Amino acid sequence: MPKQKNYEFIDLKYVDLLGKLRHVTFPYTNYETAKTVGIGFDSSSLKGFKQTEKSDMVLIPSHEHTFIDPFYTDPTLSMFAKIYYIDRKTRYEREPRYILEKAIDMVKKELKLDAILFLAELEFYVFSQFEINQSNTKLTVTVESDEKEAALTGSYHSAPPHDLYAEHRNRLVKILKSCGIDVKYHHHEGGEFGQMEIEMTFKDASITADNIIIAKYLIKNYFRSQGKYVTFMPKPIKNRHGSGMHYHHILEKNGHSIFKGPKGELSQIGEYYVSGILSHLAALAALTNPTTNSYKRLTGGFETAKDASIGIADRTSAIRIPGYAKDQMPIEYRVGDATCNPYLALAALLLAGLDGVRNKGKLKKGFVPTSLQEAVNELKKDSTFLTRDKIFTPELIDFWVQNKKRENLEIQHTPHPLEFVYYFDM
Repeated sequence: MPKQKNYEFIDLKYVDLLGKLRHVTFPYTNYETAKTVGIGFDSSSLKGFKQTEKSDMVLIPSHEHTFIDPFYTDPTLSMFAKIYYIDRKTRYEREPRYILEKAIDMVKKELKLDAILFLAELEFYVFSQFEINQSNTKLTVTVESDEKEAALTGSYHSAPPHDLYAEHRNRLVKILKSCGIDVKYHHHEGGEFGQMEIEMTFKDASITADNIIIAKYLIKNYFRSQGKYVTFMPKPIKNRHGSGMHYHHILEKNGHSIFKGPKGELSQIGEYYVSGILSHLAALAALTNPTTNSYKRLTGGFETAKDASIGIADRTSAIRIPGYAKDQMPIEYRVGDATCNPYLALAALLLAGLDGVRNKGKLKKGFVPTSLQEAVNELKKDSTFLTRDKIFTPELIDFWVQNKKRENLEIQHTPHPLEFVYYFDM
């Protein structure tokens, strides 16, 4: 049991298959019962989980990462939960955190690694107003920004007074730190109208995925408490910078990166690993860029990764070797964005890289897809690297493909405002 510090509630957090954060709260005095018996829930109410047959599941507290939730009035200890079948012994095979755990264990064992480390860059916009109205005859979206002068001054690393939220980010970094998340730095990004970046530090892969979920939760809630709205949408504003989520990662053996060669170059195993990611790039994108909006960013310029290549300090390559840390030779995956489920995204990246190592780099070069439809079609054709070792199940892949096709079709069949601009008076 976590040490008593006058907590009144426990907040159990977990992530559904699509990456949406869920939670259930109970009195602190019930913790021991929850740990032993679990908290029952209906998984059929969550898209992608078990449907009506055998849909009863239990949440078991996992106290490896606990923090005091700063957005509750009553003292509340927050932690993640593991998802089990009703027998309380068998983990649910579609639980995103479990999928990543299995991928980490297998890659570590096969490559004889000590550690798998990831660093995530979170980019997002802060708006002063957000309103959406939707019906059969009405669909309007309004976003407003307090930052209206940044366009005149250049936005990347812009300083106050144009960077209106610098002090807010300082406060936010303190909140993140209090919740166990270390920040490397923060700054104004290239998009005027309030685009920010917070870059975290290297942590074990599972901790990084947890930290992404927690950080998004804290960022959204902090700015909402200030009367602002945060979006991690990849492309919320036309002809402006999109928001990605770049992953830097390092695989360590005996305390050293296996990506660094003897002369400071990318090692042979690093080349193999990168070849796997580049080969499976289009299928990977269905998991790392799982929305139609994702591809508006990828095809919209502004230093987005559009080439299925590796580059040294090249921001248009899907894989970049950053110039800042050649001693470790981290690999930066620049395609992804924060609409993904980070557990599935990191697991898929590791498995793609492992497939490249297994095949000694003898894989056909892939491509960066230009639409969600193209990405899920590629995932349907190219998923063996995910399912071969039973990390992902074929049923999960099938659900993902069908669900994303439905999303794409619904958006495709909805009249776009620009169609009224061009065609209403024809």
